[in-house]
Amino acid sequence: MKKSGFRALIGLVVVVIVVILVYQNSGKNTAESGISALQAIVETGEYTVAVTDEAGEKHELEDNSKTMLAELISSSVTDAAGEDLSAVLENPQILVEITGGDPAVTVGVTVYDAGEETDFGMISFADKTYPVKNCGEVLNYLAEIGFATVR
Repeated sequence: MKKSGFRALIGLVVVVIVVILVYQNSGKNTAESGISALQAIVETGEYTVAVTDEAGEKHELEDNSKTMLAELISSSVTDAAGEDLSAVLENPQILVEITGGDPAVTVGVTVYDAGEETDFGMISFADKTYPVKNCGEVLNYLAEIGFATVR
């Protein structure tokens, strides 16, 4: 009896630990985790920014345009959980990848170009993709620095 009671107690402790760990990590798998990672990268000041245009060509940004774009994205995009993005997924898209940190981490933000109606995009981080909104200003800035858009 003592052995089975001891085993049951150990089993219960293991189950409680697993439940606690799952609960603690359950809220971290959202766009907010990608946005937080992006903000941490930008705060270091040591990062690269690459833009893949609608034609699929990748361009590395330098100096001021790199800094402005990274700061704009990290301060403006927000979580769009629950939004229906099915209507924008077919629109032309521009991908911005920001890489930095030690070890190096890449956060990608895809902006779906819907002309004047542009608002939504996707953030990719740690092999997960989440919807984000407030991407219109990002698209405006991309147009300012020479990337072709529907606008």
